Amino acid sequence: MAKFELELDEKGEFVGNLAPEVNAVLDRIRTTAHGEGFGKGNQKAAEEARGQIASAIAAEKAKWDASIPAERAKWEGIDSENKHLKTQIDAERTNSRKTLNDREEAHAQEITRRVDREQKRDTKIRDLVNKQLRALASANGAREESLPELEVILQHRVGYNDDMEPFVKGEDGQPAKTTAGNPLPMDVFVKQYLDNHPHHRKPAAGRGGDARGGASLSGRTGGGSTASISEARNRIDGGDRSLESINDLFLATRKTA
Repeated sequence: MAKFELELDEKGEFVGNLAPEVNAVLDRIRTTAHGEGFGKGNQKAAEEARGQIASAIAAEKAKWDASIPAERAKWEGIDSENKHLKTQIDAERTNSRKTLNDREEAHAQEITRRVDREQKRDTKIRDLVNKQLRALASANGAREESLPELEVILQHRVGYNDDMEPFVKGEDGQPAKTTAGNPLPMDVFVKQYLDNHPHHRKPAAGRGGDARGGASLSGRTGGGSTASISEARNRIDGGDRSLESINDLFLATRKTA
């Protein structure tokens, strides 16, 4: 084993040049000591960093914990407000639905009343027109016993416009016209019908030829018509809406009564 003598000065420094072997040993010692010191320094820095992180986390947690009641109160307030708004909305929706239903019901009732009034008005107007037809027929010499029949027959030739004003209908259902192109007056229509169906008129003084049981001027017998109910109804169902067809059906019905 080699031996070396080392000489130190007053400052503790080596005197002279050291042998290479001694320098190698000193370098190894320095390296080891430096490494240990560096490692210990890193460990301390890491511990300090962990401490700072833990402190920062603790501080943030403390802030969060402190804000939780305020946040909870905030969200509870929002939830309460939402519930209040929902209650108001539900109440408004209920009120609106009730108001709408009330309006619809009131409107329906008004329409019903209006329809009833119009139906009563229309019925009254038709009754007045029928009475007018009977009066016109009587004024033009119709027999008293023919007036009910004439009322039924003649009213089928009377139409009404949107204002319930009566007019005489032609065969096509449109307003009948005179030869001059004017609307056919009701009294003229009734007179024309009686002229074409004289068996409905009172017989002239001293004559009995217009009796209902005898021959009529229209060439018919047995009350003015030889058609059966089925024949008269078939004519009307076939599209014949003439006064002749209506009269035949009426007379056939009267015969079976």
